[in-house]
Amino acid sequence: MAEETEAQRRVLILYGSQTGYAKDTAFRIGRQAWRRHFAATIQALDDTDKWQIFTTQQPVIFVCSTTGQGDEPDNMKRFWRFLLRKSIPPDALHSLQFAVFGLGDSSYAKFNFAAKRLFRRLEQLGAHALLGRGDGDDQHYLGLDGALDPWLDSLWSRLLQKYPLPEPIVPSHIPPPPSCTLAFAHATPQLPQLPAHLLHARLALSERMTSREHFQDVHRFRLLLPEPPVADARWSPGDCAVLRPLNDPGDVERFLELMHWTQDADRPLRITAERATLPPWVPQTTTLRWLFTHYLDITAVPRRSFFEMLYYFSSAENEKERLHDFTVAEGQDELHTYCMKPRRTIMEALGDFPNSRVPLSYIFDVFPEIAERSFSVSSACEETPREVDLTVAIVRYKTIMQKPRLGKCTQWLLGLHEGDSVALRFARGTMRLPALPETPIIMVGPGTGIAAFMSFIRARVRRGISANYLFFGCRSASHDFLYKSQLLDWCNSKMLHLECAFSRDQAQKVYVQHKIRQRSDLIWSLINDRGAVVYVSGNANRMPEDVRQAFVDVVAEHSESPHEYVQAMVKSRRYQEECWY
Repeated sequence: MAEETEAQRRVLILYGSQTGYAKDTAFRIGRQAWRRHFAATIQALDDTDKWQIFTTQQPVIFVCSTTGQGDEPDNMKRFWRFLLRKSIPPDALHSLQFAVFGLGDSSYAKFNFAAKRLFRRLEQLGAHALLGRGDGDDQHYLGLDGALDPWLDSLWSRLLQKYPLPEPIVPSHIPPPPSCTLAFAHATPQLPQLPAHLLHARLALSERMTSREHFQDVHRFRLLLPEPPVADARWSPGDCAVLRPLNDPGDVERFLELMHWTQDADRPLRITAERATLPPWVPQTTTLRWLFTHYLDITAVPRRSFFEMLYYFSSAENEKERLHDFTVAEGQDELHTYCMKPRRTIMEALGDFPNSRVPLSYIFDVFPEIAERSFSVSSACEETPREVDLTVAIVRYKTIMQKPRLGKCTQWLLGLHEGDSVALRFARGTMRLPALPETPIIMVGPGTGIAAFMSFIRARVRRGISANYLFFGCRSASHDFLYKSQLLDWCNSKMLHLECAFSRDQAQKVYVQHKIRQRSDLIWSLINDRGAVVYVSGNANRMPEDVRQAFVDVVAEHSESPHEYVQAMVKSRRYQEECWY
């Protein structure tokens, strides 16, 4: 009977995560499951055996974010394509009990789109929802927890009705067991293997594109792919190069000193995964220095789960009290003020809690994995099949913290030397060129929004297509006119029609939306008479909304129902956006 009860008290938690928040939430749910005496298996959706959802008797909890323009995260795409197969019978999941929680931001038009589609598809295939879909919203005054906490209360209430507790819930002051067992060994550390899906490139060029007087440093990085090219070493216009940066060696050394691990930093360390699955490229025998250089992040802004785990290992009551405040819904405003607003890092937070030290065995439970970063490719594969050009704004800004805040990936790229190795992969972007090559395209790309459009134009020019219209914006023609000489050369050869908005070169500020309205007749002719496709790329603060309104205004001069006209363009993929914060 005990074995039967144990077999029944299992849950499968599957996540699709782009930046790590959905993964973090999945493991938080796993810890809550452990307290309620459920054995939880936690996996990325693309890492799981997708066929098991047709036969499993255990409840399945799906946690997924939305990326791009309503797209699934990269580690969910294969699972989603599988689930969309027309050959799957409509009652195939009739025995599946499931729950779905989505992580999103309601300021985006396709808020929690991936979670909504997943929930709907599971129901279409006959699965039974344990409760309504949960929609986490970054815009909530409590952040994602504003929806997650009550949703989890309802989830556990439903599950405990079906699977009553065999004994009391494990008290909150008792830490969960570690995900991995770690032990120093006499064996030689294994050489790490490059992940099978990554390409081995080398840095060929690093140059500043903006003037030294300009406040924003924009760099062009050229990565050289190996020769002869391999099958995965191809990309299409609009695709992204995905990089995994490393921690700075100086930061790693300071971190090891802070944790009192310096003496053991280079000793062989054997890892045995107990409750977690590590990527296959992480060696089973390695060193602390390697782990905190290549895999575990020490400069990310810590999330709620970090403080939740740190609380267990604090020996000072005043620190425990503050850490506890950071882990409850009522303390999220304080956590935001302490962490999110100043962009305080994990290392800095550890320095503020000197009596709270993470045991070695819990490093995989406390420190997040270094997140990959995506950059639009500015070169065209047809033109330069080995050269991957990236147009990158170097992230450096001030908060109330004494030290400037630095972007991990951009600083890592800046620190590379010619010939240094860079691991990358290509990922499909959200913007795609028209199926009919002769279709005119209208590109709106202020600042580094021009990055993907350089690949668009290069590919089309190489094919002899001249119906390319670019609205580019920057502050000054003399300071941050990116790709100036190349763009003007294309204009002179009649392969590009260019409109520039230099916002600070005159008393009255001029932006790309003003230029769009000024060329109203041309734009109307392109979109209405010639079926042009519009692309918008750049910072997501106000620009996308202002640009869309400019197109609505253009349509309003020539047609009734301008909002409906532009919305129809969006639905038919004739108006595409790729914007970021």
